[in-house]
Amino acid sequence: MPSSCLVTVKGDSMWPTFVDGEELVCDLSCYNNNDPKVGQIVLSIHPLKSSIKVVKRISEIDSEGRFFLKGDNPDPIASTDSHAFGMVERKHIVGRIVISNK
Repeated sequence: MPSSCLVTVKGDSMWPTFVDGEELVCDLSCYNNNDPKVGQIVLSIHPLKSSIKVVKRISEIDSEGRFFLKGDNPDPIASTDSHAFGMVERKHIVGRIVISNK
């Protein structure tokens, strides 16, 4: 099983951190022995559409270990994130975005 994968950003939800079309490296094994933390950017399975993966920043972790994922774009309608789909369970977090491939 690979320990990393390339992810291509689609849309402007993570602007200005990442732009549409940018390739990112996701560490798929990062959370095997570590817990995700607030501030980290992750690749997650969309909780309502399992065929879609999203790149978002963890902005909050609740007492049940669920994650509030948020886009970096300051425009509130530019990102579909936990404001729209709610908290994400740990099992939906695929890996951590570790570097831009630009």
